[in-house]
Amino acid sequence: MSGEYTNKKVGRLIAAGSRSAIDDVVSVISRLKAVHINDYADDEEGFALGTPSSRNDILGSQVSTYRAIVTQTGASGPTETVPLNEARSIVDDDFTSSVQQIMQSFTRIGQIEDEIKANEAGIEILTVLEPLGIDLDLLGGYTSIASFVGTCSSTSAITDMKLPDDAYAEVVDDLVAVFCSKQHGAMMSSILESSGFQAIEIPEGRGSISSIINAANLARSELDEERQEIQSKISAWTEENGTQLCVGLELLELDFSESEAPVKIAVTDHTFVIDGWITDDRSEEVIDALSPYCTYTEYEAVRPTIFHHDHEGEHTTEPKPPVAFGDHQTSAPMELLTDAIGRSEYGRMDPTVFMLFSYPLFFGLMLGDMAYGLLTISLGLLIRRAFPSDKTDQLTRYFGMLLVYIGLATVFFGYMYGEFAGFEFLPHIESQYTTEAACKYTWTHDACFKDAYDVPSWVSWMTALYPNGGKIHYVLDLPYSLTFAFPFHRVSSDLMNLIVIAIYIGIFHLMVGFLLGAIDEVRVGHGWQGALYGKVSWMIIMVGGFLFCYDFYKEDSINMPGLALVSLGLVFLVIHLMQEGLPLAISLILAPIEAIGLLSSTLSYIRLFAVGIVGVKIAYAGNDMLYSAAMDGFSDGGLGILIGAVALLGWFGVQLFAWVLGLVSPNIHAVRLHFVEWMKQFYLAEGEPFEAFGFKERYIEVDNTP
Repeated sequence: MSGEYTNKKVGRLIAAGSRSAIDDVVSVISRLKAVHINDYADDEEGFALGTPSSRNDILGSQVSTYRAIVTQTGASGPTETVPLNEARSIVDDDFTSSVQQIMQSFTRIGQIEDEIKANEAGIEILTVLEPLGIDLDLLGGYTSIASFVGTCSSTSAITDMKLPDDAYAEVVDDLVAVFCSKQHGAMMSSILESSGFQAIEIPEGRGSISSIINAANLARSELDEERQEIQSKISAWTEENGTQLCVGLELLELDFSESEAPVKIAVTDHTFVIDGWITDDRSEEVIDALSPYCTYTEYEAVRPTIFHHDHEGEHTTEPKPPVAFGDHQTSAPMELLTDAIGRSEYGRMDPTVFMLFSYPLFFGLMLGDMAYGLLTISLGLLIRRAFPSDKTDQLTRYFGMLLVYIGLATVFFGYMYGEFAGFEFLPHIESQYTTEAACKYTWTHDACFKDAYDVPSWVSWMTALYPNGGKIHYVLDLPYSLTFAFPFHRVSSDLMNLIVIAIYIGIFHLMVGFLLGAIDEVRVGHGWQGALYGKVSWMIIMVGGFLFCYDFYKEDSINMPGLALVSLGLVFLVIHLMQEGLPLAISLILAPIEAIGLLSSTLSYIRLFAVGIVGVKIAYAGNDMLYSAAMDGFSDGGLGILIGAVALLGWFGVQLFAWVLGLVSPNIHAVRLHFVEWMKQFYLAEGEPFEAFGFKERYIEVDNTP
């Protein structure tokens, strides 16, 4: 089954009880993962906002500690889930103490690294000062002597000058050390400044600089050894306790999420009230689970209501029911697309199932190459294989399955087009006046087939996948004498046919959208009047417009039935606009303008042919230029082999580019056709997603009740 066509029915849940039982109730709701809690708005007299549990601060601190250690150790969880009771036995006092010790080890490593950085900075300065040959404690710290130690861009002014009798200077390359009495300090400072002097801050220490450097290097080695020893202990601990650490973190996150939940709940001094939503299919399960802890529970299913024009001014402060996806089964990966635009209003048609058919169809029509389809399928399966757990990475797995779907459609249309990596390998039909002797095969309509040329053997063998080697002829007669023939070559001969097919698909797709809109109008909208005037009117305009436009273009005549249908549709549309509150005069002007807009929506589907042609032309150009050059180079030998290898590498690059472009561009345009052209005919993305309260476990197996 492809899945359900509407969203799940939901109902309002009200549960109340003694405030002392609030933690138990929160725990039940968290394990059930079935209740969408409405946040308390703090506007009801007598109620206040709940507060986190008394353990919230402790749990928050523990969660931070565990997360930090998991991040730093790179620990991974168990391959199989652990029962909740076993998980609680893991996070006992001894294990918590062990975790604290590991955290202290990481703290010590941080301290060591800070010490090493300070050590390296000191050694760097000492290495600069070492050539002076002066003890470190003699370079500064004087009270009666001015000392200048640093580097100069030019030392000639110092070496050439005659120093005062009470001054001493040591110059080594660009390094200088000048000592003088206080009275000559200003003069020496001026001379040094003019020489580009940059002072060096003298580190603390006594004795020979070389000895100090050796001692610093020894300290650095000891710090490195201590760090390596601690890291070895951490690695050994992680190997032994890594899975327990991940389980413990998840358990603490579970408890922490439950400890914070009361802030969503209205409370008094002695009671609590939970206001939320549950899906109809789990209502009995939730009520039964809450009954032991609540003195009052009430569930009322919500049914979509018909909208009436005479109630348009009414507004309600009641929260709208959230929207929960139905069981989509095979079409579940298409939820990625539905959620991208937003959930529909509660009770309306869900487009997810319909996109299971239309989205791959559009993508396959545009990309339509067996090689690229196989690559897309492989990428999708690779993603599915990399994320095998249905619980942890569902969205990623959905994305992988979506790639498989569009890849299968691409392979199918690649088969129909006879394309593989941009090569058209199916035989071509020659014109009817080609002599029978010049052809290898004839058919009853006085035409013949000509084998595809310049197609390598590793591609041309695929004609064996077709009846009679692909030399078949089938014509589908469409209305107004339009035909769709096979074999189908979209690059070389069937562009017009592809344009016609795109328009036909656009008309059908929009008609489905109007039909879904009409169904919604009858079920949860304005009733049969809304369906007739708001949706069926567009269907009438589309049918009449198609008949009128085709006859006018093909026969240069006016199709009276088509004109009559367009006129009828416009009348219905004017009535619809007036029901929406517009005056008659404005409705008469606006209706034809909106009807003309339907033409642009239909013609937008021509992109189904245009986008695909761009992609296949890129691959075709690569085949014609690079692949041919590669084969010619290999056949020439000598230097030609190198040229052939480069050309072949370029050909692979072009193929990869064409595939990546084929993944991106057709997806963009398929999304546009669905979100912009199709969904606007029936879809209102004004719903709130149903988000059941509860922590999503990865490693812990939790029962529905505590």
